[in-house]
Amino acid sequence: MKPKAVLAYCREKGIKAFDLRFVDVLGSWRHITFPVSALTEASFEEGFGHEIVLDQSDSLYPTHAILVPQGAAHYLDPFTHQPTLVLIASVQDAVMREESPLDSRHVAVQAMRYLEASTIGDGIAVRANCQFRIERTAQPDSDTPSTHSTFLACGTRDRDFKMRCEVADVAVEAGLHIERHFSGINSCSEMILKQSGLVECCDDILMLRYLLGQNACKNRDTLTTHALWLPSQWSITRQGESIFVGSSYRGLSETGLHAMGGILRHADAITAIAVANNVEASGVPWLKLCSINTPESICRVIIASNNPRDRAIEFRGAPAACNPYLVYSAVLMAMIDGIQNKMTTGATLERRIEGADDIIAYSIGRDESGNLSRRPLMEKLMSDCDFLNRGEVFSNELIDLICRQLGTAIR
Repeated sequence: MKPKAVLAYCREKGIKAFDLRFVDVLGSWRHITFPVSALTEASFEEGFGHEIVLDQSDSLYPTHAILVPQGAAHYLDPFTHQPTLVLIASVQDAVMREESPLDSRHVAVQAMRYLEASTIGDGIAVRANCQFRIERTAQPDSDTPSTHSTFLACGTRDRDFKMRCEVADVAVEAGLHIERHFSGINSCSEMILKQSGLVECCDDILMLRYLLGQNACKNRDTLTTHALWLPSQWSITRQGESIFVGSSYRGLSETGLHAMGGILRHADAITAIAVANNVEASGVPWLKLCSINTPESICRVIIASNNPRDRAIEFRGAPAACNPYLVYSAVLMAMIDGIQNKMTTGATLERRIEGADDIIAYSIGRDESGNLSRRPLMEKLMSDCDFLNRGEVFSNELIDLICRQLGTAIR
């Protein structure tokens, strides 16, 4: 929406306040609330000055920045006592008036600009699947054995059905589009967001996380994403048509296979970014490079329907609590690099796992004990970051910060 349309929307909905939100490097929303009278057309250019911290490490102090509302990125908060508009902001340096290199959302914006400049495609379609669990203080009575599969469970075995319906309803009110929801594997729930662009998808993920957390708090439940994923399905488009559709493996084009090759080639660097904000190493499940038929594979081909055009690459290497702006930007940069350099999907990058049930299963970031080890991931990111630096997408400052986070976890 243009600024004038946003202001008209505020009058139509009786908005009393607006929440200016921005994301820190760890992927958490921060916010400042203003009365709606402070929002003018000029605000979308001039912004609002405030001290902020994008890097949560103890070595950096608050920095004065300009938060600039983005009219195209707004939601209605259904959990406030008075009608409140959520406006996502970009973070600019107060002196130079340039976007901060630590502004995760700006990284995603730059990644999209780099895609367009590469002439590979002019758009991207991403569909994200948010996985979570609800832990209740008082579990409902059930005769169902705990060992019974809950995948796509129905009736009393789907304990979170009512809760997901509640969240889906408030999501509509907020301006989110939930494509579907269901009971997933390992007693978790899954909510799939409607397909959208890269930046919009990441905005929606953070808003959905907020709605889930607020709903759980209202019901006095605990929301957890421990050992769960944020799977996503990807297609690069040109003039509205996917360039990943073809007659090669499982209906993918050669371009699509090269994109997968890029993800596999840079799997360790992407994983380093994905787990940098994860406090517990045990909370990151086992990853495999190219295991087509297992849910642990980091990427695979998805056939969404009988329509040949519905072919996409699924990326499963993002923990549910990760910073989606940074991880998804890294995935896009890896796919672009794979396409430009015609990378193959041969899984020849890592050592073989002894006793693996898949002949082409390889480990990512695992030590000899089978546990995730951040040190090799940090070293791989440091040695394989050129593809991230292109187009000024990931700054050296941001990559150094991610490495410091990995190093802190090691100690």
